[in-house]
Amino acid sequence: MSTAVTTTTFVAGDLYWKKAGDTEWVLGRLTDVEEDTASFELVDEATGDALPNEAECVHLNSETLVPANPLTYPDMTSLRHMNEPSLVKNIYDRWSNADCQPYTRVSNILIAVNPLRRLGTVEKLPFVQQSLDKCPPHPYHIAENAYRQMRSVKQNQSIVISGESGSGKTETSKIILNYLTDRSLTSRHELDTPRGPSNQYDEMSRISMTNTNTTANNNQDVDHALGDRLMESIPILESFGNAKTHRNHNSSRFGKYMRLQFTKTPTDLHLSGASIDTYLLETSRLVQTPPGERNFHVFYELLRSGDANLLNDLKLVPNPYAATSAASSFSINNNNNDKDKDDDTPPIEHWINEYQYLSRSGCSSDISHDTANFNKLVDALEYVGINSDELFRVVSGLLHLGNVTFEEEDTIEGTTATVNQNDPAQTGPLEVAADLLGMDPDTLLDAILKKKISRMANEGTTFHDPQGG
Repeated sequence: MSTAVTTTTFVAGDLYWKKAGDTEWVLGRLTDVEEDTASFELVDEATGDALPNEAECVHLNSETLVPANPLTYPDMTSLRHMNEPSLVKNIYDRWSNADCQPYTRVSNILIAVNPLRRLGTVEKLPFVQQSLDKCPPHPYHIAENAYRQMRSVKQNQSIVISGESGSGKTETSKIILNYLTDRSLTSRHELDTPRGPSNQYDEMSRISMTNTNTTANNNQDVDHALGDRLMESIPILESFGNAKTHRNHNSSRFGKYMRLQFTKTPTDLHLSGASIDTYLLETSRLVQTPPGERNFHVFYELLRSGDANLLNDLKLVPNPYAATSAASSFSINNNNNDKDKDDDTPPIEHWINEYQYLSRSGCSSDISHDTANFNKLVDALEYVGINSDELFRVVSGLLHLGNVTFEEEDTIEGTTATVNQNDPAQTGPLEVAADLLGMDPDTLLDAILKKKISRMANEGTTFHDPQGG
């Protein structure tokens, strides 16, 4: 069996990429091409003009040289030369140009580069009415293709969004979800303003449907309600599952699996059901936040809510573990520079660090606009029918639990954790947490200090050490 050998023909005057190190490439033009050697002149990657560097003599048989493409393309299957530096350059040029095109296709795969800023409006209607080959690369393209495939082949479709932290997965999933919930409303295409209570997606055009058929209108109502609930679930998931990391101020610390169920109608498909499953939540972040990062957003949003009555009810106040007569209420005072006020209440930014779960990492900065996001969270919880009072009692209960300190106690089982019942500094946080969680303090303490272990058909109890507690 013969093996085909590919021979590269080097052409004087053409642009080539030359490998410079393990991961870097430099762009240059070949001149004075001989049988085995040529001169390699570095050029400006943006303009193609020669740089004032001395030409380098390269050995064509030993250097790693690959041809460069003269143009960029929205679909990289159109590139003349397919190689690593050409693909990276094509993506970078589209992302960095004046109108910022962060999306590039490779057939039915979409590559997205986080633009790190909000982009202008992209209309949905052309993706519905035109051939997708005529539409620009965009998450709408992927969503519309999945919808059309579902409609034509009548099989389940999947969209996988993957990437490293900070690459924009969360925003991309929002765009796709927004499109698909609207897409089921397109029997006759008209653009409408955003629906839903928070009006938070007003940068996107929405497609609505007008139809005098009663069944169609009922389907529309279901679609609208489901679509709104799905979109309103996003602030909830982000508050409880996202956190600031070194690489991303709004990093998802869990995975999401969203299901949208569509039902066939005489004319099209309509959204009839939806669910969101979460998995792999970074639960360790609650008790051990990496230095320089934040715990989950919801803790900071609650403390910066600006609702003094709520914070008083949740004992999120200065000196919450003092005697009842000494603790009690406070008023919101965020003005650190107001020297004229005779107010002993510390600013929120000071006592927010009194909670161990928030202070250990050394980062509590208002990176994610906590007060505004808290208001969005409250609206979203109300819209989807979740009792925010009970939820916030659990959140505040966790903060107080984080302030419980443990002592070492030598027992026949070894060194175990215990709480000194005569020390208010230890019992205070426990009692407040138990009250907020609706539990007996002794029962809560027992759950903290002990863990159940199962072996075969037998079940036993063992004690945590101070670190485990």
